[in-house]
Amino acid sequence: MVGKSHHSFLSKIFKIAFLALSASALWGALRELFALARRKKDEKEVRERRIEIREEDHRADYAFVINPSKPKAQQAEETVRAFFASRHMQPPMFIETLLDKDGYVCAKEALEKGAKVVVACGGDGTVRTVAGALCGTGVPMGVLPIGTANLFAKNVGLPTEVEEALKVVISHGSKRIDMGSMRFLDSSDPDFRHRFLLISGIGTDAEMIGLTNISLKKYLGWGAYVIGGIKSFLTPHYSGTICVKKEDGKRVSFYGVRFRSFLVGNCGKIPLINLMPAASYTDGILDFKLVDTRKGLLGWAELISGLFYQSKAKDPNGQIPLSDAFTMKEVRGVRADLTLREKAPVELDGDAVGRSARIAVEVEKQALILRVPAPSRDLDATGYIALGGLRRKIAGA
Repeated sequence: MVGKSHHSFLSKIFKIAFLALSASALWGALRELFALARRKKDEKEVRERRIEIREEDHRADYAFVINPSKPKAQQAEETVRAFFASRHMQPPMFIETLLDKDGYVCAKEALEKGAKVVVACGGDGTVRTVAGALCGTGVPMGVLPIGTANLFAKNVGLPTEVEEALKVVISHGSKRIDMGSMRFLDSSDPDFRHRFLLISGIGTDAEMIGLTNISLKKYLGWGAYVIGGIKSFLTPHYSGTICVKKEDGKRVSFYGVRFRSFLVGNCGKIPLINLMPAASYTDGILDFKLVDTRKGLLGWAELISGLFYQSKAKDPNGQIPLSDAFTMKEVRGVRADLTLREKAPVELDGDAVGRSARIAVEVEKQALILRVPAPSRDLDATGYIALGGLRRKIAGA
Protein backbone atom coordinates (compact mmCIF):
# COMPACT_ATOMS: atom_id res chain seq x y z
CA MET A 1 0.00 0.00 0.00
CA VAL A 2 2.79 2.33 0.93
CA GLY A 3 4.64 1.40 -2.24
CA LYS A 4 1.58 2.11 -4.33
CA SER A 5 1.04 5.56 -2.78
CA HIS A 6 4.77 6.30 -3.11
CA HIS A 7 4.61 5.44 -6.81
CA SER A 8 1.54 7.60 -7.25
CA PHE A 9 3.35 10.50 -5.58
CA LEU A 10 6.40 10.13 -7.83
CA SER A 11 4.15 9.87 -10.85
CA LYS A 12 2.50 13.17 -9.96
CA ILE A 13 5.93 14.76 -9.43
CA PHE A 14 7.07 13.56 -12.84
CA LYS A 15 3.84 14.77 -14.47
CA ILE A 16 4.19 18.16 -12.88
CA ALA A 17 7.85 18.37 -13.89
CA PHE A 18 7.03 17.24 -17.39
CA LEU A 19 4.26 19.80 -17.68
CA ALA A 20 6.57 22.47 -16.30
CA LEU A 21 9.32 21.55 -18.72
CA SER A 22 6.84 21.39 -21.58
CA ALA A 23 5.44 24.77 -20.66
CA SER A 24 8.94 26.16 -20.36
CA ALA A 25 9.91 24.69 -23.72
CA LEU A 26 6.70 25.97 -25.29
CA TRP A 27 7.27 29.43 -23.83
CA GLY A 28 10.86 29.38 -25.06
CA ALA A 29 9.70 28.29 -28.49
CA LEU A 30 7.08 31.04 -28.56
CA ARG A 31 9.69 33.59 -27.52
CA GLU A 32 11.97 32.39 -30.31
CA LEU A 33 9.10 32.60 -32.77
CA PHE A 34 8.28 36.14 -31.63
CA ALA A 35 11.94 37.10 -31.81
CA LEU A 36 12.28 35.54 -35.27
CA ALA A 37 9.19 37.35 -36.47
CA ARG A 38 10.54 40.61 -35.08
CA ARG A 39 13.93 40.03 -36.73
CA LYS A 40 12.25 39.22 -40.03
CA LYS A 41 10.21 42.39 -39.75
CA ASP A 42 13.29 44.44 -38.93
CA GLU A 43 15.27 42.86 -41.72
CA LYS A 44 12.45 43.53 -44.16
CA GLU A 45 12.28 47.15 -43.05
CA VAL A 46 16.03 47.59 -43.36
CA ARG A 47 15.98 45.86 -46.75
CA GLU A 48 13.17 48.09 -47.96
CA ARG A 49 15.01 51.14 -46.70
CA ARG A 50 18.21 50.00 -48.35
CA ILE A 51 16.29 49.57 -51.59
CA GLU A 52 14.75 53.00 -51.06
CA ILE A 53 18.18 54.53 -50.57
CA ARG A 54 19.57 52.66 -53.55
CA GLU A 55 16.68 53.78 -55.73
CA GLU A 56 16.83 57.37 -54.53
CA ASP A 57 20.44 58.16 -53.68
CA HIS A 58 22.13 55.87 -56.19
CA ARG A 59 19.10 55.41 -58.28
CA ALA A 60 19.99 54.45 -61.18
CA ASP A 61 21.81 54.20 -63.96
CA TYR A 62 24.54 56.75 -63.85
CA ALA A 63 25.83 57.32 -67.37
CA PHE A 64 29.32 58.73 -67.93
CA VAL A 65 29.85 60.47 -71.24
CA ILE A 66 33.61 60.26 -71.54
CA ASN A 67 36.04 61.82 -73.99
CA PRO A 68 38.61 59.03 -74.60
CA SER A 69 41.08 61.44 -76.22
CA LYS A 70 41.87 63.05 -72.87
CA PRO A 71 45.12 61.75 -71.31
CA LYS A 72 43.38 61.08 -68.00
CA ALA A 73 40.36 59.31 -69.53
CA GLN A 74 41.41 55.67 -68.96
CA GLN A 75 42.55 56.29 -65.39
CA ALA A 76 39.35 58.22 -64.68
CA GLU A 77 37.20 55.34 -65.94
CA GLU A 78 39.06 52.85 -63.73
CA THR A 79 38.60 55.15 -60.74
CA VAL A 80 34.87 55.48 -61.44
CA ARG A 81 34.38 51.70 -61.67
CA ALA A 82 36.29 51.11 -58.43
CA PHE A 83 34.41 53.93 -56.69
CA PHE A 84 31.00 52.47 -57.57
CA ALA A 85 32.06 48.90 -56.73
CA SER A 86 33.39 49.90 -53.30
CA ARG A 87 29.96 51.33 -52.46
CA HIS A 88 28.07 48.30 -53.81
CA MET A 89 26.33 50.52 -56.32
CA GLN A 90 24.99 49.49 -59.67
CA PRO A 91 27.84 49.72 -62.21
CA PRO A 92 27.53 52.85 -64.35
CA MET A 93 27.39 52.87 -68.12
CA PHE A 94 30.10 54.55 -70.20
CA ILE A 95 29.44 56.18 -73.55
CA GLU A 96 32.48 57.42 -75.44
CA THR A 97 32.51 60.49 -77.64
CA LEU A 98 33.82 60.13 -81.20
CA LEU A 99 34.77 62.54 -83.97
CA ASP A 100 31.26 62.22 -85.39
CA LYS A 101 29.51 61.68 -82.06
CA ASP A 102 29.87 64.55 -79.61
CA GLY A 103 28.68 64.86 -76.02
CA TYR A 104 25.23 66.04 -77.15
CA VAL A 105 24.56 62.83 -79.09
CA CYS A 106 26.04 60.67 -76.32
CA ALA A 107 23.92 62.34 -73.63
CA LYS A 108 20.78 61.82 -75.72
CA GLU A 109 21.72 58.15 -76.02
CA ALA A 110 22.15 57.97 -72.23
CA LEU A 111 18.67 59.41 -71.72
CA GLU A 112 17.19 56.88 -74.15
CA LYS A 113 18.83 54.10 -72.12
CA GLY A 114 17.15 55.35 -68.94
CA ALA A 115 20.00 57.16 -67.21
CA LYS A 116 18.85 59.19 -64.20
CA VAL A 117 22.11 61.15 -63.89
CA VAL A 118 24.41 61.92 -66.81
CA VAL A 119 28.03 62.79 -66.03
CA ALA A 120 30.24 64.77 -68.40
CA CYS A 121 33.74 63.30 -68.13
CA GLY A 122 36.10 65.40 -70.17
CA GLY A 123 37.00 69.03 -70.82
CA ASP A 124 34.80 72.10 -71.17
CA GLY A 125 33.73 71.01 -74.65
CA THR A 126 32.31 67.73 -73.35
CA VAL A 127 30.65 69.52 -70.43
CA ARG A 128 29.05 72.06 -72.80
CA THR A 129 27.65 69.52 -75.25
CA VAL A 130 26.33 67.19 -72.53
CA ALA A 131 24.70 70.15 -70.77
CA GLY A 132 23.13 71.19 -74.06
CA ALA A 133 21.39 67.83 -74.32
CA LEU A 134 20.22 67.81 -70.67
CA CYS A 135 19.00 71.42 -70.68
CA GLY A 136 15.28 71.47 -69.85
CA THR A 137 15.00 67.69 -69.33
CA GLY A 138 15.02 67.68 -65.51
CA VAL A 139 17.83 65.08 -65.52
CA PRO A 140 20.79 66.21 -63.37
CA MET A 141 24.26 66.60 -64.83
CA GLY A 142 27.42 65.69 -62.95
CA VAL A 143 30.88 66.86 -63.94
CA LEU A 144 34.12 64.89 -63.84
CA PRO A 145 36.64 67.49 -65.07
CA ILE A 146 39.63 65.90 -66.79
CA GLY A 147 40.28 68.55 -69.45
CA THR A 148 42.98 71.13 -70.08
CA ALA A 149 41.45 74.09 -68.26
CA ASN A 150 38.24 72.82 -66.61
CA LEU A 151 36.94 76.40 -66.54
CA PHE A 152 33.34 75.49 -65.87
CA ALA A 153 34.22 73.43 -62.79
CA LYS A 154 36.37 76.27 -61.47
CA ASN A 155 33.71 78.92 -62.14
CA VAL A 156 31.01 77.06 -60.23
CA GLY A 157 33.25 75.70 -57.45
CA LEU A 158 33.27 72.00 -58.34
CA PRO A 159 36.22 69.84 -57.22
CA THR A 160 38.72 68.98 -59.93
CA GLU A 161 40.10 65.85 -58.19
CA VAL A 162 38.32 62.79 -59.59
CA GLU A 163 37.29 61.02 -56.35
CA GLU A 164 36.09 64.25 -54.75
CA ALA A 165 34.15 65.06 -57.91
CA LEU A 166 32.55 61.59 -57.79
CA LYS A 167 31.30 62.23 -54.25
CA VAL A 168 29.51 65.28 -55.59
CA VAL A 169 28.14 63.33 -58.57
CA ILE A 170 26.32 60.77 -56.35
CA SER A 171 25.17 63.32 -53.78
CA HIS A 172 21.76 64.94 -53.41
CA GLY A 173 23.26 68.39 -53.79
CA SER A 174 21.77 70.03 -56.85
CA LYS A 175 21.37 73.54 -58.18
CA ARG A 176 19.45 74.99 -61.10
CA ILE A 177 21.69 77.11 -63.31
CA ASP A 178 21.31 79.19 -66.47
CA MET A 179 22.47 78.30 -69.95
CA GLY A 180 23.01 80.58 -72.90
CA SER A 181 22.00 79.61 -76.41
CA MET A 182 22.60 80.81 -79.94
CA ARG A 183 20.50 80.14 -83.00
CA PHE A 184 21.94 80.68 -86.47
CA LEU A 185 18.92 82.08 -88.27
CA ASP A 186 20.56 81.85 -91.71
CA SER A 187 21.43 78.15 -91.31
CA SER A 188 19.61 75.07 -92.58
CA ASP A 189 18.25 74.52 -89.05
CA PRO A 190 17.44 77.98 -87.61
CA ASP A 191 15.63 76.51 -84.59
CA PHE A 192 18.55 74.46 -83.29
CA ARG A 193 20.01 75.90 -80.09
CA HIS A 194 23.80 75.89 -79.76
CA ARG A 195 24.03 76.06 -75.97
CA PHE A 196 26.90 77.28 -73.80
CA LEU A 197 27.78 77.60 -70.11
CA LEU A 198 30.76 79.95 -69.96
CA ILE A 199 31.75 82.72 -72.36
CA SER A 200 31.01 82.64 -76.06
CA GLY A 201 31.81 85.08 -78.80
CA ILE A 202 31.35 86.26 -82.35
CA GLY A 203 34.27 87.69 -84.29
CA THR A 204 38.00 87.80 -83.59
CA ASP A 205 37.93 85.59 -80.49
CA ALA A 206 36.24 82.85 -82.53
CA GLU A 207 38.74 83.41 -85.34
CA MET A 208 41.56 82.95 -82.83
CA ILE A 209 40.12 79.63 -81.68
CA GLY A 210 39.63 78.47 -85.25
CA LEU A 211 43.27 79.24 -86.02
CA THR A 212 44.59 77.41 -82.94
CA ASN A 213 46.33 74.10 -83.55
CA ILE A 214 44.40 71.49 -81.55
CA SER A 215 47.38 69.13 -81.36
CA LEU A 216 49.50 71.94 -79.98
CA LYS A 217 46.85 72.63 -77.35
CA LYS A 218 47.45 69.16 -75.86
CA TYR A 219 51.00 70.19 -75.01
CA LEU A 220 50.71 73.93 -74.35
CA GLY A 221 47.17 74.13 -72.97
CA TRP A 222 45.83 77.68 -73.15
CA GLY A 223 49.22 78.83 -74.34
CA ALA A 224 48.37 77.41 -77.78
CA TYR A 225 45.75 80.13 -78.19
CA VAL A 226 48.51 82.77 -78.16
CA ILE A 227 49.70 81.64 -81.59
CA GLY A 228 46.16 81.58 -82.95
CA GLY A 229 45.56 84.97 -81.35
CA ILE A 230 48.47 86.63 -83.13
CA LYS A 231 47.12 85.39 -86.45
CA SER A 232 43.58 86.56 -85.68
CA PHE A 233 44.69 90.09 -84.75
CA LEU A 234 45.36 90.71 -88.43
CA THR A 235 41.84 89.78 -89.60
CA PRO A 236 39.35 92.49 -90.69
CA HIS A 237 36.74 94.10 -88.46
CA TYR A 238 33.12 92.97 -88.46
CA SER A 239 30.12 95.26 -88.75
CA GLY A 240 26.34 95.24 -88.54
CA THR A 241 23.45 95.94 -86.18
CA ILE A 242 23.21 94.51 -82.67
CA CYS A 243 20.08 94.86 -80.53
CA VAL A 244 20.06 93.79 -76.86
CA LYS A 245 16.85 93.25 -74.90
CA LYS A 246 17.27 94.04 -71.22
CA GLU A 247 15.53 92.29 -68.33
CA ASP A 248 12.91 95.06 -68.06
CA GLY A 249 12.04 94.76 -71.76
CA LYS A 250 13.89 97.90 -72.86
CA ARG A 251 16.23 97.63 -75.83
CA VAL A 252 19.73 98.92 -76.46
CA SER A 253 20.69 99.01 -80.13
CA PHE A 254 23.98 99.53 -81.93
CA TYR A 255 23.33 100.40 -85.59
CA GLY A 256 26.04 99.95 -88.19
CA VAL A 257 28.57 99.26 -85.44
CA ARG A 258 32.12 98.15 -86.18
CA PHE A 259 33.64 95.63 -83.79
CA ARG A 260 36.28 93.03 -83.25
CA SER A 261 34.35 90.71 -80.91
CA PHE A 262 30.88 90.51 -79.44
CA LEU A 263 31.27 88.49 -76.21
CA VAL A 264 28.48 86.81 -74.27
CA GLY A 265 29.04 85.71 -70.66
CA ASN A 266 27.13 83.31 -68.47
CA CYS A 267 30.21 82.81 -66.25
CA GLY A 268 33.06 85.28 -66.20
CA LYS A 269 36.43 83.71 -65.39
CA ILE A 270 39.07 82.59 -67.85
CA PRO A 271 42.78 81.91 -67.10
CA LEU A 272 44.42 84.97 -65.52
CA ILE A 273 41.43 87.26 -66.21
CA ASN A 274 37.94 87.64 -64.83
CA LEU A 275 36.60 88.72 -68.20
CA MET A 276 33.09 89.45 -66.95
CA PRO A 277 33.24 90.13 -63.21
CA ALA A 278 29.50 90.71 -62.82
CA ALA A 279 28.41 87.59 -64.73
CA SER A 280 26.35 85.07 -62.74
CA TYR A 281 25.11 81.68 -63.91
CA THR A 282 22.00 81.87 -61.68
CA ASP A 283 20.62 85.39 -62.29
CA GLY A 284 18.79 84.75 -65.56
CA ILE A 285 20.83 87.45 -67.32
CA LEU A 286 23.65 87.38 -69.86
CA ASP A 287 26.54 89.85 -69.88
CA PHE A 288 27.50 91.33 -73.27
CA LYS A 289 30.73 93.09 -74.26
CA LEU A 290 31.12 94.80 -77.61
CA VAL A 291 34.85 95.21 -78.24
CA ASP A 292 36.76 97.10 -80.92
CA THR A 293 40.47 97.93 -81.25
CA ARG A 294 42.57 100.39 -83.21
CA LYS A 295 46.33 100.86 -83.68
CA GLY A 296 46.98 97.20 -84.50
CA LEU A 297 48.79 95.15 -81.89
CA LEU A 298 49.04 98.18 -79.59
CA GLY A 299 45.27 98.27 -79.35
CA TRP A 300 45.12 94.61 -78.41
CA ALA A 301 47.88 95.04 -75.85
CA GLU A 302 46.05 97.93 -74.17
CA LEU A 303 42.74 96.04 -74.28
CA ILE A 304 44.22 92.97 -72.58
CA SER A 305 45.92 95.20 -70.02
CA GLY A 306 42.61 96.95 -69.31
CA LEU A 307 40.75 93.66 -68.89
CA PHE A 308 43.43 92.45 -66.49
CA TYR A 309 43.10 95.68 -64.49
CA GLN A 310 39.31 95.32 -64.32
CA SER A 311 39.47 91.68 -63.24
CA LYS A 312 41.77 92.56 -60.32
CA ALA A 313 39.63 95.49 -59.15
CA LYS A 314 37.63 94.95 -55.97
CA ASP A 315 34.52 96.46 -57.55
CA PRO A 316 33.16 93.93 -60.11
CA ASN A 317 31.49 96.81 -61.94
CA GLY A 318 34.69 98.88 -62.03
CA GLN A 319 35.46 100.63 -65.31
CA ILE A 320 38.40 99.76 -67.53
CA PRO A 321 40.90 102.65 -67.84
CA LEU A 322 40.09 104.86 -70.83
CA SER A 323 42.23 104.49 -73.96
CA ASP A 324 42.02 105.66 -77.57
CA ALA A 325 43.40 102.29 -78.69
CA PHE A 326 40.21 100.35 -77.99
CA THR A 327 36.54 100.74 -77.11
CA MET A 328 34.34 98.50 -75.01
CA LYS A 329 30.60 98.78 -74.57
CA GLU A 330 28.94 96.67 -71.87
CA VAL A 331 25.27 95.87 -71.40
CA ARG A 332 23.34 93.13 -69.60
CA GLY A 333 20.21 91.50 -70.97
CA VAL A 334 18.19 88.40 -71.73
CA ARG A 335 18.51 88.42 -75.52
CA ALA A 336 20.62 89.83 -78.31
CA ASP A 337 19.93 89.84 -82.05
CA LEU A 338 22.77 90.34 -84.53
CA THR A 339 22.39 91.17 -88.21
CA LEU A 340 25.87 91.38 -89.74
CA ARG A 341 27.00 92.45 -93.18
CA GLU A 342 28.82 89.18 -93.68
CA LYS A 343 29.14 85.88 -91.86
CA ALA A 344 31.37 85.98 -88.78
CA PRO A 345 32.98 83.06 -86.94
CA VAL A 346 31.29 81.89 -83.73
CA GLU A 347 32.75 80.10 -80.71
CA LEU A 348 30.99 78.51 -77.77
CA ASP A 349 32.99 78.00 -74.56
CA GLY A 350 36.20 77.82 -76.55
CA ASP A 351 34.98 75.63 -79.42
CA ALA A 352 34.61 77.00 -82.95
CA VAL A 353 31.14 76.05 -84.22
CA GLY A 354 30.77 77.76 -87.60
CA ARG A 355 29.88 81.11 -89.13
CA SER A 356 26.68 83.12 -89.31
CA ALA A 357 25.43 86.60 -90.19
CA ARG A 358 22.06 86.43 -88.40
CA ILE A 359 22.29 85.24 -84.82
CA ALA A 360 19.81 85.17 -81.92
CA VAL A 361 21.37 84.89 -78.45
CA GLU A 362 19.15 84.04 -75.47
CA VAL A 363 19.38 83.00 -71.83
CA GLU A 364 17.60 79.82 -70.69
CA LYS A 365 16.98 80.63 -67.06
CA GLN A 366 17.62 77.83 -64.53
CA ALA A 367 17.21 75.28 -67.31
CA LEU A 368 19.97 72.89 -66.21
CA ILE A 369 20.19 70.87 -62.99
CA LEU A 370 23.79 70.56 -61.83
CA ARG A 371 25.12 68.29 -59.08
CA VAL A 372 27.00 70.51 -56.61
CA PRO A 373 28.71 69.94 -53.22
CA ALA A 374 26.15 71.79 -51.08
CA PRO A 375 22.81 70.05 -50.40
CA SER A 376 19.85 71.74 -52.00
CA ARG A 377 16.61 72.64 -50.21
CA ASP A 378 14.90 72.94 -53.56
CA LEU A 379 13.04 69.64 -53.88
CA ASP A 380 12.16 70.46 -57.48
CA ALA A 381 15.84 70.64 -58.29
CA THR A 382 16.56 67.05 -57.35
CA GLY A 383 13.16 65.50 -57.89
CA TYR A 384 13.23 63.62 -54.59
CA ILE A 385 13.70 64.13 -50.87
CA ALA A 386 17.09 63.25 -49.41
CA LEU A 387 16.82 60.57 -46.72
CA GLY A 388 19.46 62.25 -44.58
CA GLY A 389 20.12 60.50 -41.26
CA LEU A 390 18.54 57.24 -42.40
CA ARG A 391 21.54 56.62 -44.60
CA ARG A 392 23.89 56.92 -41.65
CA LYS A 393 21.74 54.68 -39.40
CA ILE A 394 21.60 51.88 -41.92
CA ALA A 395 25.30 52.21 -42.70
CA GLY A 396 25.99 51.53 -39.03
CA ALA A 397 23.50 48.66 -38.78
